[in-house]
This record gives sequence, C-alpha cells and structure tokens, in this order.
Amino acid sequence: MLRYTAPKPIFNLLVLLFMLVPSHVFAETSHVLRLLVWEGYAPEAQREQFIQHIKDKYSVQLTLKVEYIAEAEDGFEALRLKKTDIVSPAHNRINDKRFRMIDSGLLLPLNLDNLPNYKELNPSFKQLNHLVKDGVHYGLPFAWGPYGLVYNTEMFDKAPDSWNVLWEPKYRGQYSIADYGEINVYLTALAMGYSAAALADFEQLNNPAFKTKLAALVRNTQSLWVGVDTADDLQHKALGSSWGFALPGLKQRGEVWKWAHPKEGVPGWIDNHVLSRELAYNPVLKRIAEEWLNFTISAEFQAQVLVQGLSTNPVNMRTVESATTEQKQGFYAKSLNDPEAVIVLMPELDRKTRNGIDNLWNKALKKRQVESEGSHKK
Repeated sequence: MLRYTAPKPIFNLLVLLFMLVPSHVFAETSHVLRLLVWEGYAPEAQREQFIQHIKDKYSVQLTLKVEYIAEAEDGFEALRLKKTDIVSPAHNRINDKRFRMIDSGLLLPLNLDNLPNYKELNPSFKQLNHLVKDGVHYGLPFAWGPYGLVYNTEMFDKAPDSWNVLWEPKYRGQYSIADYGEINVYLTALAMGYSAAALADFEQLNNPAFKTKLAALVRNTQSLWVGVDTADDLQHKALGSSWGFALPGLKQRGEVWKWAHPKEGVPGWIDNHVLSRELAYNPVLKRIAEEWLNFTISAEFQAQVLVQGLSTNPVNMRTVESATTEQKQGFYAKSLNDPEAVIVLMPELDRKTRNGIDNLWNKALKKRQVESEGSHKK
C-alpha cells in the first residue's frame, strides 16, 4: 500500500511555527477548505454561519467546497490523492485493513487545545479505538446511529419487530434499501439469526441459504437509494432501510415514519471527522479546519443539523440533555449499549472478507438485473 509520511523535522518545524503565528497573519487572506462528507453534514445555513465566523475571527475570506460521499471508500481515495482537507468516514473505514488511514500517514493528529467543544462529548466517545492511537487523537466522532428498519405508520397497526418483514410476500416492491452491499449483507445475516461475530466471517456467510435470502431482498426491493436516504426514496412506500435522515422530510410531506426495533439488532455506525495530513503544510488552513471540526461538535450545530435536520443521534451531551421529549423519542437508542435497541457496530474487514462480501452483493444485484430484463421481454 502507498505509504505517506510527512518528513518529521519539517512537520515538527511547521507545527512549531504555526503555534507562534500571531493572529494578524490571517489578515487579508483567502482560503478554500475542501470537505468530503455525507450529504446533510454541511448544510448551507451552517456553511454561511461558519464562513462569517472565520471572517470575523481571522479576517479570512473563506470558500467552503463541499462534495458528498457516494461510496464508503471515497474518503480514502480523496485523502490518498490529496483532493480533500476534511473527510467524514465511518468508524470501520479508518483502520480498515485496506486503508489503515492512521498507519499510512494520511491523517493529521488533532490538537485538542484547539477543540474546546471536545469537553462536551459523551464520555464514551472520547477514547474510541478507531480514532485514538498511542494517546494521539486522529479524528473526532460527529454522529452515530443505526442502519435501521423504518416503517410508514399509516400502513402498520404496530411496529414490525423483525427484519424478516422485508421478505414477506405482501411487501414485495413496497420497500427501498441502500445501494450498499456490505450493510445489506449484515442486515440479511442478522435477519437469519447470525451472531455479531459472524458478520465478519465470510466462511459462515458463503452458503446457498444465505445467498438465496440476500438475492430475495434485492429482487423484491422497489428501489436502491444511494449515499443517504431522502424523503424521495421512501415516500409512499411501506418500509425501508434508513440512516434516519429521511424521516424529517417525510414528516413534512405528511407521512409519519418511525423506527422499528428488530429483535435481531441492527447494523450500527459512528461517523467521524478527520483531517488530511497535507494540512500540516498550510498552518492557516489547518487552524480553519480545526475550527470546522469544533463547530460541528458544538451543541448548537448538533441540535440543528443532526437532531432537527437528520433525526439522528448527536455526540454532544449538552445537545442530548436539551432535546425535547419528542426529539429524544426520535433517537434510535440511548447509547451504543442500549438493551432495548441492539446496535451491532459494522466490523472492520480484511481484504479477503471484504472481497467475498462484495462478490455476494454483486451476484445478488446481477440476479435482480437479469430477472428484471427477463420480465420486460415478456
């Protein structure tokens, strides 16, 4: 794997020089900060607010260039090719055996002194194994939640209690899932009663019964949404898989959707913000990037963007404590270890396992395509 490590003497000198840089050095400058994040993580209103904050604090004319992640691997490629400054990868991508973002020297260590909102994080999110190595922090958790089962309350008298509802014949063509093979393999494994440990064991998944179950899930979905789910993806349907992001938009359109809590548990995620190591060579932009990270874990940002905008779980404890009763009811779980809402964090995979899982998904997609083409010819 390509390994990038900044020359230590140069890197250390740059850090030292930056610590000594007076604020007036920022004056009369312009900068572009490049973000590669999941859709919804950098709304326009917050961008404008942040740009004004940087102008007021540093007299810098800032441009935020925001691009959205479509595939989970996008962040690694952007960092490797030096095409971004900030990325929001999931917990299982940072130390994935293929990427090893920390060990490969792609990430810039954080200076917690420049992140005062860090003190407001949920204590259980301050020492995450995927972000902290040898006592050094390489990223901040930003949001967390499930890849869960959601349902249209108009079409159910009570919440479904199992993923297996997606395989019931009457809901064929009445649900939508992500175009994201790995997560749907986990969903299918949980529906079949596999343990959490089995999610990363390709030998257990690679059998005829599992392949049949996965193919049926893909064949019977009405559509496959990309990146993050939106109201357009789920509207007028009965069921769906979701990060939860579509629920506020659906409510605005008059459809009340809620989380189901499958007894088998749901795949879970923690999204994070990390900085490109290349920022070490641009101290001013590095400081602005740290400001963005600090901004996104503030109680206000988390309340407006995560709770109100995306209906997902914040990491800032002040946001949790100040949420309304209705908002708290919209959180999928109280914690990652909530016994009433079992979350199984997506595992880190070795190359062989990931290739095997990708192959299972691609074959299921191919079957769907062939069957669809066959039905159109009739």
